[in-house]
Amino acid sequence: MFWVRRAPQMIFQGGFYAFPGGQLDPEEDARVCAARELFEEIGVRIDPTTLVEVGRWVTPAFSPRRFDTRFFLTKCPPGEEPRLVTAEHDFGEWIGPGDAVAKWMEGQILSAPPVLHALRCLAEGLDGVETRMTAVPWANGEPIPAIDMRPGIVLVPLRTPTLPPATHTNCYVVGGDEVVVIDPASPYQEEQALLDRILENQNIREIWLTHLHRDHVSGANHLKEQRGIKIAAHPITARDLEGVVKVDRAFADGERLELRGKPGWNLRVLHTPGHARGHVCIFEEKNGSLITGDLMAGLGTIVIDPPEGHMATYFDSLKRMQALPVTALFPAHGPVMADAKAKIQQYLDHRMEREAKILAAWERGHREPGAIVKEVYTDVQPAMHALAERSVMAHLEKLREEGRV
Repeated sequence: MFWVRRAPQMIFQGGFYAFPGGQLDPEEDARVCAARELFEEIGVRIDPTTLVEVGRWVTPAFSPRRFDTRFFLTKCPPGEEPRLVTAEHDFGEWIGPGDAVAKWMEGQILSAPPVLHALRCLAEGLDGVETRMTAVPWANGEPIPAIDMRPGIVLVPLRTPTLPPATHTNCYVVGGDEVVVIDPASPYQEEQALLDRILENQNIREIWLTHLHRDHVSGANHLKEQRGIKIAAHPITARDLEGVVKVDRAFADGERLELRGKPGWNLRVLHTPGHARGHVCIFEEKNGSLITGDLMAGLGTIVIDPPEGHMATYFDSLKRMQALPVTALFPAHGPVMADAKAKIQQYLDHRMEREAKILAAWERGHREPGAIVKEVYTDVQPAMHALAERSVMAHLEKLREEGRV
């Protein structure tokens, strides 16, 4: 089969491995569209009538960009040879489906659930492949409740009372023969019941909390009571959650946990304050997966709200995570991000650009955060200006500490 890697600069799933495809034009037949996109993206001409439909997948609600996508199979016609035609992709190759699955199992690549499902079905051979590809509910338009992002790293988007534009918080289930559940987030009964079903046959080692905010911890008590599992968090988070969530064990910065199963997982807990004083990230050392909590987000931005938030400390935490051999970012809000080091640099650059504009506004005589927001945050909706003011205060605090204002 021929697959492509989406270029890092693509807004949606940059760096992910996928199949050629694109958007329907008005009144366009789906098979005609697929044939057109195949030619436009990899230069292969096919007869649209040869396309066999093998599923319809809908992006989960947590993603900022959602698609209702139909998938097709066809054989490459004699004499046609795929090649990269557009800047949307930076790599393409013929590969055996089993080899592609092996790359995913080794943590070398990232792919969306429909692509991984197709790889696994094709790896079993072409006999009966159409039936296998359409056999799961998620291939028939139902939203997928649990997303395998890497072997033993399952993302469960749960609806929570979080800050817009996010509507969900990602709970992560990590491991194999035994698992750790990171941020069972939702206070809503139907979301807790969903997570209960996903975890029904799992041997849960412990519940881990990245930090104190309610859109990360509100399902922890329920899961603890249901399964009798202990909760672990940073000592500061444990203190701040007294009377809300009973934390049974405090993390030590840098502590490691090896989880049993194939291929095995080595988790390291890293204290990353800035957004919250007791914030931690979880680093899976074998394949460079960083579960970021609210250090970074796959949509929107991270609010640094003093006194809990501290901008200079936040910068330091970002730089420490960038220095790790990190390959992919698994945020609490929005989709997983490839090209991790470049993404962290984008965060740093964006914050520094904001800070330079805030300093310039200060030097022009603006002293009130609200006035600075109107001057600097021209790309932000007015409904978000109150949150922007908190970030302005955090930047001004940093500038004062540095003796620049």
